[in-house]
Amino acid sequence: MNELTLRQLEYFVAVAETRSITKAAARSHVSQAAVSLALTELEKTLGVTLTIRRPAKGVALTAEGRIILPEARAILDQTQQLADHVSQVKNTLSGPLYIGCFRTLSMHVIPHLVEWFGIHHPEVELIFDEDNAQELQEKMLAGQLSACLLYEAQLEPGCRTILVQDHRRHAVLSPQHPLAASEEVSLAQLADFPAVLLDERPALERTLNEFYSRSLDPKVGIRTRSVQTVQNLVGRNIGYGLLMHSTSTSPEGRPLVARKISDSVPRNALMLALPPGHTTAAVQALIASLEELPQH
Repeated sequence: MNELTLRQLEYFVAVAETRSITKAAARSHVSQAAVSLALTELEKTLGVTLTIRRPAKGVALTAEGRIILPEARAILDQTQQLADHVSQVKNTLSGPLYIGCFRTLSMHVIPHLVEWFGIHHPEVELIFDEDNAQELQEKMLAGQLSACLLYEAQLEPGCRTILVQDHRRHAVLSPQHPLAASEEVSLAQLADFPAVLLDERPALERTLNEFYSRSLDPKVGIRTRSVQTVQNLVGRNIGYGLLMHSTSTSPEGRPLVARKISDSVPRNALMLALPPGHTTAAVQALIASLEELPQH
């Protein structure tokens, strides 16, 4: 029997999870030829056919491939655990850490994580994927990301979760807005003025439903997928915004004020989503770093 290698198992798992030689090669940062050769050698070593390669249709697993896949993952997990234990003994962490981050959270969490890991674990290479919440969680459950940062309302089934920070939306106003003098504002008060709303799902639906459930019809003036655009428009007093994070100035430098919403609105906490299974030492360091994340 030829020698079986961890690299062969790694490439096989990548092919099984991506259903593509091309995507597996990109994920593993090697050539397609290297992945194909490793897969062929693994099949020869085991004496079974693991995949069916279909031109223009991707790769499908055979019955044997589906049986072997969990075993291959388990071997790789055990190998990673061994590496983690060695790193902990040496008190160092190194290598890539793939983190998914919902787009509107990036400006709040990524700078902190880069600075924190630069101080505590400079040998860890942080690789961020900024996308919508559903895509990020699909990538994580497919093994392409180690963890995802997103909002509670965006969580999909099948993920483990850790609460990072408790958040609720608040009204963002220009100091010139008629409601800016109040310490708190109600949704009924806001409904009388133009709104600049963040056009992200499920945030937009949740925001509108808070009005509709109270028989209120908000005056939605502008929708945008950019938090910075919302802040700039609010800074120009074109409308009010409803955001999870506050800042004293817009990106253009105009002053902003945040006001608590007096109605009982549901929380939408910042969460860390994790895949099922073993938590690596690098992810444990990520959890520790988020415990020091400043409130915004």
